[in-house]
Amino acid sequence: MSDSEQPGGGTQTGVDTSVLHLSPAERAERGVGSTRVRDALLAVARHGDADEKDLREVTLPELSFDRLQIDADDRHPLDLRGATVEGLSATDAHLAVPIRLDDAEIGSVSLDGATVTEPFHADRATVEGSLSAFDARFRDEFEAEGAVFRGPVTLDEAVFHQDVTFDDAAFGGTVSAQASEFYGDSNLFDDNTSFTGAAFRDTVTFQQTTFGAVHFEEATFTARANFQDGTFDGDVEFTDAQFEATADFDEITVDEDIAFDDVAFGGPAQFRGAVFAGGQRTLEDDTTFARAVFADDVSFAAAAFRFATFEDAVFQGQVGFREAAFDDDARFERVVFHGEATFEEVRFHGDAAFDDAVFHERCEFRGTTFAGGANRVEADAGFAGVRFETDAGFQAVSTRTADFTGTVFGGEIDLTDSEFTEFVEFAPHGIDTDVYVDFTRAKLKSGEIHQPDEEWVRYDLTRASLGDVQFVADGAGDERDLLDHVRFCRTEFTEFDGHDFDFGAHRGYLERNDWAIHTFDEPPTGEIEYTVEMTPETTATTYLKAKQAARADGETKIAGEFRVKRQQFIRGESLQVARDASVSLLTRVKNAGRVAENALLGLTCGYGMRPLRIAAAFLVSPLVFVPLYAFGGSAFATSAGQLDSLSALATAGGRATFFELVHFSYISYTTIGYGNIGPTGALARLLAAAEAYLSVVLSALFVYALVKRSEL
Repeated sequence: MSDSEQPGGGTQTGVDTSVLHLSPAERAERGVGSTRVRDALLAVARHGDADEKDLREVTLPELSFDRLQIDADDRHPLDLRGATVEGLSATDAHLAVPIRLDDAEIGSVSLDGATVTEPFHADRATVEGSLSAFDARFRDEFEAEGAVFRGPVTLDEAVFHQDVTFDDAAFGGTVSAQASEFYGDSNLFDDNTSFTGAAFRDTVTFQQTTFGAVHFEEATFTARANFQDGTFDGDVEFTDAQFEATADFDEITVDEDIAFDDVAFGGPAQFRGAVFAGGQRTLEDDTTFARAVFADDVSFAAAAFRFATFEDAVFQGQVGFREAAFDDDARFERVVFHGEATFEEVRFHGDAAFDDAVFHERCEFRGTTFAGGANRVEADAGFAGVRFETDAGFQAVSTRTADFTGTVFGGEIDLTDSEFTEFVEFAPHGIDTDVYVDFTRAKLKSGEIHQPDEEWVRYDLTRASLGDVQFVADGAGDERDLLDHVRFCRTEFTEFDGHDFDFGAHRGYLERNDWAIHTFDEPPTGEIEYTVEMTPETTATTYLKAKQAARADGETKIAGEFRVKRQQFIRGESLQVARDASVSLLTRVKNAGRVAENALLGLTCGYGMRPLRIAAAFLVSPLVFVPLYAFGGSAFATSAGQLDSLSALATAGGRATFFELVHFSYISYTTIGYGNIGPTGALARLLAAAEAYLSVVLSALFVYALVKRSEL
């Protein structure tokens, strides 16, 4: 019978459905074409009973159902399990029949624009050609677990209203699902869409795709995987997945939890501008990359996280978090960074923990804010036990509390312009090298800065603001040299109200080192470029600020000694100007006078700190003039007479004359008057007047010393 002939009757359909069970050879022998086979299949789909719809293991030619409306009298599935179908096209069709293609072998499939309202099952099916479902609508579940797709798969703009399963499916060609929507069954928690164990051998594109809950656990992406600008409304699982090429997640939006635990990224990974909002039911699993391995460069620039963990992850290439934001805690414990790591201008609104992490190359935290959580148990910025094998940049970092205990440094640590508004603990160690920590212009309200037993660390506090910070030597007997490894240069010690730096805690060091704080054990390399040179002017200013801090803290002795040091360097400053041939002569002369005045104050009364010295000078000074009166000749003669030689002191008359001259010197010095002795020589009269003037000067200096002491 030819296709033009009328079909025979069927059990329910009135159509000869026996042609469906014929082999291709039998159909060819009987002249049964594809149109007759299609019509028989349509009749069975629409009106057949369960037995007639049992078409397991049949062989069908290439069939077209384009633009057809296929409704069924019942919900018995069209059972094509194990069937062989040369091709299937249902473009713009409406399929209202459950279809089972499990274990079937199919050529190409086209469902472009189709609406499928009943379940569609194709578990373990093999599609030899392409599968296209552009703009299709699947209103019930779609299953292709273990299916094999040897050609390209196109699901662009398709909508899946119920659960979708591609578990363990193998995709040999490209997969494109751009702007598609996988909503899933709202009654189920976590199995809306699943690609668990799926293998993608070519490029995968889920760009601008919308998912509910979706699973990609243990999936393998051999070529580029593009999820750019995707939206994930439910939980997302990529645990144990493998990306062998580029993984692009730029600007994705995740409203619930997402897991990349144990994922291997073999190529570049991109999460720029991604938003990881996290679910509301938990606080500690919003975004997880625990134990993930990134073999190439990765970027999280401008990404937004709530809670996130990267614990035990490995970054073998460069990693960038520039301008990222973490609204809750961020966990980076034990992370290994083999390449450069950039955390510039990141905002950590919760605690950030990098404890026991390793940075093999330079890391940058420039401009990063560690706001911290409401708790006080953990530091806002936790770097305990971190190993920095080379330079680390923390310029302009802002945090309340920070923990650098047990941190290992292998290069320069730049903390310039950083702020520690509550407490910082610094207890680092070096890696067989001299460590230099630059706190230039930093603000440290309170905390502890430790020196290790060996491989001492040098701290530069140039223009820094130092509050209630204690310097601690971890090794016994190291206190003597403790501050030698701290560079105080124009350092502020009183900026924090009620948290002034306590010089009294280092009184022993200061006493043993002649009250010096300006000395600094320079790195042997000599490669450090300081922002401020330690000139006499700079040093004098440093001691002024130190004096003010000591006085505010009630440490009058220390404040006085710092004042002495300041005056010494003021003299050095004036001496530099006096020696500078480039300035005017008048300026040089004025500064020379200041040098002389300063030296006099230092010698006589120790700049007001040595009143006993000036008292002794006041008592002893008249004795200096007596030898001139006694042995100076007629020009220094007095009415008491003179001595011919020292031997005259051996006689009673000589001794009497000598004591008369001592008496004359003292009464001239004190301006009491000459009494019965007066100067007869011209120089004697001049010398007596000079003594009187000297007594006035020394008296004034004594008063000056008392006043300065009282000011302290």
